[in-house]
Amino acid sequence: MIFGVYSRKSKFTGKGESVENQIQLCKEYIERHFGDIEQHSIEVFEDEGFSGKNTDRPEFQRMLALAHKRQLDYVVCYRLDRISRNVSDFSTLIEDFAHNKVSFICIKERFDTSTPMGRAMMYIASVFAQLERETIAERIRDNMMLLARTGRWLGGNTPLGYKSAKVSKEIIEGKAKSSFILEAVDSELDTVRLIYTQYLTLRSLTKVETYLVQHGAKTRIDNFFTTVTLRDILTNPVYCKADQDALRYFEECQADVCYENDGKEYDGLYGISAYNRTANEGKVQIKNDISHWIITVGKHKGIISGKDWVQIQRIIKTNMPKKYGGKVQNQASLLSGLLVCKQCGSFMRPRVNSNKQRDENGNKPFAYLCELKKKSKGHNCQTPNINGNELDKAVCEEILKYDESGSLINAKLQQLKQSLTNTGSVSQISLNNVRSQIKERKAQIDDCLNLLVRSQGKESKLYEYTEKKIEELDKELTGLQKEEFKLIQEVELSDNYGNQIDIIYDALKSFASTFYVASASDKRAFLRSIIEKIEWDGKNIHIFPFGESPK
Repeated sequence: MIFGVYSRKSKFTGKGESVENQIQLCKEYIERHFGDIEQHSIEVFEDEGFSGKNTDRPEFQRMLALAHKRQLDYVVCYRLDRISRNVSDFSTLIEDFAHNKVSFICIKERFDTSTPMGRAMMYIASVFAQLERETIAERIRDNMMLLARTGRWLGGNTPLGYKSAKVSKEIIEGKAKSSFILEAVDSELDTVRLIYTQYLTLRSLTKVETYLVQHGAKTRIDNFFTTVTLRDILTNPVYCKADQDALRYFEECQADVCYENDGKEYDGLYGISAYNRTANEGKVQIKNDISHWIITVGKHKGIISGKDWVQIQRIIKTNMPKKYGGKVQNQASLLSGLLVCKQCGSFMRPRVNSNKQRDENGNKPFAYLCELKKKSKGHNCQTPNINGNELDKAVCEEILKYDESGSLINAKLQQLKQSLTNTGSVSQISLNNVRSQIKERKAQIDDCLNLLVRSQGKESKLYEYTEKKIEELDKELTGLQKEEFKLIQEVELSDNYGNQIDIIYDALKSFASTFYVASASDKRAFLRSIIEKIEWDGKNIHIFPFGESPK
């Protein structure tokens, strides 16, 4: 008999048994009712951090796949709602199990699908499980509405232009809880104002990105702004003043708008606070539609009028997102993601030359262009473009010379292998020396312990001296053991890199025989498996195989 033990715990709730406890209780149940079962006869499926509202869970789906192959006889879980809180999903699952001759056991509610009464009671219980889920969801939303009315900052990454500031501490249910609001960071808000002003003028994320790169404006973590980060800033209602224009817009979008006194508090003195803008699907965070947002007047100052903010939302919705350059539909563009500009460190991306005709192989001519150069319109980087068709061909031809003595790639691989061998040898010698010292320290500690045994009590000078000596030796031993661990890692890493070089040679040999008939995607995958980086300095190309870092 093969048993499947399923466990789940949602990270959205603080109650419920841990995944480990669920598994242990299920195993104990199997042992009590089915006798001694070998461990290899029990397959464990763990979904940590997934809600029971649907069956889109990785381990749950793996369990179903084994059930469909009839590789499970029983599925055991601790509690019914660990499987599903949805009646429809649950009934489908039970029918699926029955069709594949899999018995389902729930040890908490004592349900067993091998009996008609057990099946009937299970369906009834699943109805209440779904009702509980819906009640919990409604309660959470009610709590969010109450929190929204306070206008507080509830935590998370603060938006550019603000920081979290503690304003008070309350005692709730015997626990001290702090209250926070957003506080302005003027230097960052100046950047945000610039972004909004430029977008209203240029009406293009790409053009605003170029403007900011040219003028050296950067994010909080000193990166250049991208169209993605700009869109997030421009669509974040935290910057919008809570005025009548904003109120009408959010009501028009059917968001839950909190207000008192007929909305007169939307007077533009403070900014908008929006709750429930994101949700978690399993371990992935998604953006909720604006109709799910909860809107209220915040405790921070907004900087963009409702009229301008709403206008920007409408422009963004109207503009279709634009992709970087043209997609290269040919057998070239093999080096995208590997080729970087040596001058600024940015990736070089392919750009199709639509004005030129295809070559004899049907490929469109294209060039590699520095990403920063493109974004800044040549202001921040002036590295010349490089002919992509010729570069791809030249790199591939050089790679295929791996076994030719005197070729660049052959010399680099030989040099890298020799360097790794030397490093490994030095580390091994150091490791042997450290291990010898460790053995010596342990022997010295044993001698000292024997002295302690022979000493005449703790009050003697010999005992005091020996105890101090043991402490010194133990400290030295700890340091040597740390050094031993570090050297072991270096030796293993060197061996691994050495093995990787051998694997690269084998891969090169295999790929050389099929290179000219391989697809573009196969060629790209191969190049990424053996090359760490390719640099273009404006005149020459420098290839770095894996394990060789640019100097």
